[in-house]
Amino acid sequence: MASYRELESSKKGKPRIEITVELGYDDRGKRIRKYKTVTLNSLSERSIKKAISEFEIQVSNEPSFSSEKITFENFTERWMDMYVKIDLSVKSRNSYESYLNNGILDNLGSLQMKNIKTFHIVQFFTKQKKENKKSLEGKYMALKSIFSTALKWQVIETNPMIGVERPSQSKRYKEIEFYDEEQLKSLLKKTKEMYPKHALQIKLAALVGLRMSEIAGIRHESINFINNTIFIDSTLQYDKEVKKFFLGTTKTKRPRTVNVPIELMREIKQYAKDHKKLQLASGKAWTPMKDNEGNSINLLFTKTNGFPSHPDSMSGRWREIVERHNLPKLTFHGLRHTYASFMISKNVNFKIIQEQLGHVNIQETINTYSHLTMKDKEKATDYFNSIL
Repeated sequence: MASYRELESSKKGKPRIEITVELGYDDRGKRIRKYKTVTLNSLSERSIKKAISEFEIQVSNEPSFSSEKITFENFTERWMDMYVKIDLSVKSRNSYESYLNNGILDNLGSLQMKNIKTFHIVQFFTKQKKENKKSLEGKYMALKSIFSTALKWQVIETNPMIGVERPSQSKRYKEIEFYDEEQLKSLLKKTKEMYPKHALQIKLAALVGLRMSEIAGIRHESINFINNTIFIDSTLQYDKEVKKFFLGTTKTKRPRTVNVPIELMREIKQYAKDHKKLQLASGKAWTPMKDNEGNSINLLFTKTNGFPSHPDSMSGRWREIVERHNLPKLTFHGLRHTYASFMISKNVNFKIIQEQLGHVNIQETINTYSHLTMKDKEKATDYFNSIL
């Protein structure tokens, strides 16, 4: 672990910090610390993190680090601080933390890095499979990153992930659940009994194909009421470490414009008007989310005080709605699959569906939903019966 303290500015007026890196204890129980004074151009969070990361890497390459009896858990803490938190997105960091805390640390945490063999990792995945644990592929990718980094930093001499096969998963289409046309019609009727905010969020998933975080990230200025489109360029994210909301990129890091049914756009327009009226009536009680410059972010879906709800709360509300209205069990993400299945059943071009869903390429769309066309293929084959 590392920390820092601010020092007096240099003779040229530039800010300086002293970085302290903790390296555990020596054989006598004395703390091992490394210090370094660094002159920076600014005291921005990014500059400080970069300086700390560079010093930690420098220290990690020293003999005292590589010869240290560092455990897997200790190393992953440094891996998170020196690599993941510096170079990867908050979403990736949260995912890695989840994988570590859901099986990996319990099984490998106390082992010394140098003693972990391929056998230990194969044994871990065998146990995970027997217990029907989830996210095996994600855990595999996390371990692959951890050990390749350890090899790069010369903490280990060989990578135990070499020889570990990627966990096999059942075909994706078996996991996909959605409402058929009749179930969708029934759901839309019941949205009239729901709170307008929740009803619109459901419709944006089922009738437009948006993800939860994309719905949560819609701003008033994203909506084009003339062309009946919404510009999807951001997602609402939550940083658990600093307990702060922020707007991140879309899953593919590519913005897109989605088309909205005219009737749904009329509902959105009325909701947006009511939302702005609430803002005006709230006055100083309106406390919206701010960007890094302190400017208000005009999210469409907020609490009554203008502040956003956690994107995952959308899923929680949906589960309550399913139970209250006796709807067939389905995840909120299943509403997005419902959109795709409905479009496919109406013979809509896969390219249009791909662009609406925001998939990187059409092959992803075809691979994900091709099983939905199996009945259509059977019907097409039946046409030959008329000429036999």
